[in-house]
Amino acid sequence: MSRNHYLEYKEFCYNYYRKGLTKSNIEFNSIELYYEDLENKKLKYLNNTFTKNEIEKVDLNSKKGNISCLVAKTNNSNKWVIGLHGWTENKYLALRLVHHYWKQGYNILTFDAFAHGLSYGKKTDIGYSSIEMLDEIILYLKNENAAESIGLIGNSMGASTSVLYAQKGSNKEKINWIVADCGFNSIKLQYRYYIENNLFHVPWWKIGFLFTHKFSKETKTPQRKYNLEKNMNKAKKIPIFFIHAKGDTFIPYEMSESVFLKKIKYEKQKVSEIWTPDGSEHVNTVVDYNKDYIHKTLEFSRKREKNET
Repeated sequence: MSRNHYLEYKEFCYNYYRKGLTKSNIEFNSIELYYEDLENKKLKYLNNTFTKNEIEKVDLNSKKGNISCLVAKTNNSNKWVIGLHGWTENKYLALRLVHHYWKQGYNILTFDAFAHGLSYGKKTDIGYSSIEMLDEIILYLKNENAAESIGLIGNSMGASTSVLYAQKGSNKEKINWIVADCGFNSIKLQYRYYIENNLFHVPWWKIGFLFTHKFSKETKTPQRKYNLEKNMNKAKKIPIFFIHAKGDTFIPYEMSESVFLKKIKYEKQKVSEIWTPDGSEHVNTVVDYNKDYIHKTLEFSRKREKNET
């Protein structure tokens, strides 16, 4: 039973757009995908957001391969925000997360995560291998753009990746703050939760035998070690704002809550916060609570840039 279900789940995990036309006949790697996303989510700033001329495509050549990025700069600012998209998405859809920072004078960068979009990688490990990409991106912002402050904001996979980076990133000391929106605490527990509650509706222990081990072999990364609660002491100095709506049926909000509680155990002075609004499905808090989302994330970022407690 586990073998058959694993094959089906593997197809689910690895089968997503990376290039070409979508079902709605839009080029996946284009700003039109972002515009369609705004329309579908009924976000009202469609006519007041990035244009093609305001975004630059940047390719960073690392030892592992190409990292495909988007950059939008503002005048007279050395503050940067890096947007991390979710699983199956890309750097254009990550613009949804950084639009309000750009409007407030921040420079922004989004990138295709490992095995997504036009970046290198064949099989996603749900953000684990994006840590090395972030190392390269942060050096690029520091060395080529003289960045004075750098924040990360990610949702879903991007949220968990950003917290993992705070623990094991080589350049994590260069990060001023993180906003982690609806991430998971452990990829193993997320696999179990999803196959039980969303995909197969069968207790995970009946059909999930060795799933994490098999995915580790597929991706050649230690998926069992992708547990944000085990090494939170290594991220104790970086302020993290956790966001997770209670109506999320893809990743339960208790996962973010659990990581937050672990995080503040290691903080001598409380620098991290959490917001768990009612309702709102996965990655939709920015839609359903748009004004609050913008206000709370900007407030947190500005406060942490000033090193306020």
